[in-house]
Amino acid sequence: MSHRDGACWKGFLVSDLRSVIERLIRRPPFWRPDPPLPVVCVSGEYASAAVEAMLGSFQDGVPFARADDGAHPTMLELVKSLAGQLGKPVGGSLLPPPRFPLAQFVIWAREQRPPAGSGADWPPRLRTQAGHREFRQRFRSWQRSKYGGEHSTRTSADFLARAAATWVPVGTLAVWLSGMETDLIPMDNLVSLIPWAVGLVVALVGTTLQGLLSITGALFFGWFRRQPYVRRRGFGRLSHYALRLAEEDDDQIEPLLVHALLRDLREAYKKRVLPWPNWGRECYGLVVLDVADPDGVNSRFLRILEETTDTTGLLAPVVVVAMAPDGVPAARRDPVGLGRFPDAVLRWLAEAALRVPKLRLYVHVTEPPEATAFPPRRPRRGRALGYWSAVMTVLVILPLTGAAWVDHQWRNTCGGRSWARWTGQECVGVVNANARSPEKLFNAQVSEWLRRIDDNNERAGKSGHYVDVVLFGEYSPWNVAANDPRVVSALSELAAVEYYQRNIRSSPRLRVLVANGGDNFGRAGEVARLVVEMAERNRRLMGVVGLARSLTGVSDAIRELHQAKIPMVSGTATADMMGTIPRPGTPGTPSRYYFHVSPTNFREAWLGARFAKTLLPRKRRIKAVIVKDRTSKDQYTSNLADDFKAAVLREGFKLRAELPYSEDGGLPPAASEACRQTPDVIFYAGRASDFLDFLTAVEGRRCGAVTVIAGDDVVKVMPHHGYEIAGMQQVEVYYLALAQRSLWKSPVPAKPTKFARYLLSGNLMDMSDDHLILAYDAISVVYQAVSGVYDTSEVAAELREDELPTRGQIQHELEDTTGDNA
Repeated sequence: MSHRDGACWKGFLVSDLRSVIERLIRRPPFWRPDPPLPVVCVSGEYASAAVEAMLGSFQDGVPFARADDGAHPTMLELVKSLAGQLGKPVGGSLLPPPRFPLAQFVIWAREQRPPAGSGADWPPRLRTQAGHREFRQRFRSWQRSKYGGEHSTRTSADFLARAAATWVPVGTLAVWLSGMETDLIPMDNLVSLIPWAVGLVVALVGTTLQGLLSITGALFFGWFRRQPYVRRRGFGRLSHYALRLAEEDDDQIEPLLVHALLRDLREAYKKRVLPWPNWGRECYGLVVLDVADPDGVNSRFLRILEETTDTTGLLAPVVVVAMAPDGVPAARRDPVGLGRFPDAVLRWLAEAALRVPKLRLYVHVTEPPEATAFPPRRPRRGRALGYWSAVMTVLVILPLTGAAWVDHQWRNTCGGRSWARWTGQECVGVVNANARSPEKLFNAQVSEWLRRIDDNNERAGKSGHYVDVVLFGEYSPWNVAANDPRVVSALSELAAVEYYQRNIRSSPRLRVLVANGGDNFGRAGEVARLVVEMAERNRRLMGVVGLARSLTGVSDAIRELHQAKIPMVSGTATADMMGTIPRPGTPGTPSRYYFHVSPTNFREAWLGARFAKTLLPRKRRIKAVIVKDRTSKDQYTSNLADDFKAAVLREGFKLRAELPYSEDGGLPPAASEACRQTPDVIFYAGRASDFLDFLTAVEGRRCGAVTVIAGDDVVKVMPHHGYEIAGMQQVEVYYLALAQRSLWKSPVPAKPTKFARYLLSGNLMDMSDDHLILAYDAISVVYQAVSGVYDTSEVAAELREDELPTRGQIQHELEDTTGDNA
């Protein structure tokens, strides 16, 4: 037996129907869209009992509202009641309830009308200035009332939390975007605070504004311009629109009331990208209407709901159960006149495009349901927990993770420097390529010279006509004495290059990019690869200077730069094989891209042997001892010792012994054995860091009068210990200097250069002359090569990259300054 379009249910199992309702209100997985929900029309003698049996256990477990027939004389009161019931929190759901700002706005506007029959002259017409002013004050008071009271406080907290879930990620992104070109961690640098301040301001201002606009409803009121019922005009004041709503007739307002209620519900379930309570809503709401009176308010609400759905396509995320013993009147639409037929066709086509299904589902009950007690439905918290997990991720974990990532990136890249890396306990790589040098990562004296170079770089960059040169050195030593040889050589190179850079007045200007190869150049190969990567993106990079020590790490760096065809000019690396590129089956070939301004160990050893032969009396054959450092990664010491050996034998010396030591020890035994050999001269082929200890050990062994001739590396200890060494009584010390400011005082035909005059004036006395003069020469050679191919006819405000000299041209110019052409 059928009843209208539905089914006739005589007897049924309540448990089956309860599971059907559960299936209707259960939301699908978040990746699937929300389906249309039916209006279940239950008729028959036992309709009320059937509805109670089906829905009784759901009342406290889902958003639930009930309206008895005749309980609400007007549509306004019915909508207000439904919004109030649906807006109550569901115990145990862990979620805020749906909010109804649109419906509440329309309700408030209509409530400003005086009671029927009161005769009050209200609301005032828009043309009445005094009346409008009073209405506007009422409106503002209503908006302010949303901030007070327990319920309003919970609502405010809900909207602020939603806003924070949106703007905290945006603020975090703002920190990242505004901090891409600056340090984010060193808080002693005011510039580094700017990204954090920007992110904090974005998060706070965005959260506050969205929260306030949500609390007052202003964030949602733009919808009134887009809906078809009593539409808000343009950008008129909201109080004007509220006054219009207060003046309109009921038949115009009722569709707006119902439509606003449905829109608020849809907003509560609308899926968003950022965390919103709709993420956690696991079920739809239930609305139960008693429509016994076919002309009553409840019946009219049901009819308007269907009409607005047909007109707008807005499907309410709520299951409506309408119970009526005599059946629910069918929805109908009044016919239109022939003159409005075109409009009716257009409306029908628009509704058909919305593809809205028929909402009604008819059920007829002829027998009472079985009396079965079911426990109240408990909210399922899986989705809610997922929502709060997402909120915690966005508000707490994401910022903390972002801060940790920024901290990690800062530490890994030495403060956001693209071509530097934090390795072990040192910052290696190009430390000032895209930002100023870190102030706290190097020795205070090194940092001061880096600061001066950065200042010069900024002035060069502003000129628009500049080229880049990398100064490849060793700047990591931190907690060491100021007279540590590594610090002395590093400071000397920096001082010389800074002086040269500062005194360039013509185009192109010079930017110096400082590359730290690590302590003892232990990371030089890795740093060279970073320089190569930078060179691939930086056409202004003309070459590399520095590479001051003959170590394995420096050789690795030379090979990397050679493969990239980047010109190199070394200052004080003197090992004979420096710049040699290994080839299978051969000793290797000299790199075409490596040049040096210092003599090699071979020439140095030959000069030392000739000097000793001239210095010492020739009554007998000169006895010599060579003390050498056998550290495996130090090419300088072993090569210099071999060259000393070849030179003394060629000059006819009697070589008594070659005495090795290493960085792990052996220096006192070497000194003792040297004295036991009673030499006339000791050739010291070790490093500067061990030289003073060696001389002290020799004096302590009472060798008698002995001459010590040391290699060029010991020049690093002379600025701080020269007088101490000169005062030793049992040793007469000479060293082979690569360059010396005092030579300009000799009666030579050449006049002192500007830099030589600067040194002779008593400047930089605590630094190594070798490193000062040869670093100056190295940077000078590269800059002169650039100037040789630089087009001085360019008058543009800024030099384009395609107008720059190529590194191949620089290499060719450097070749023309070597050998016979020098």
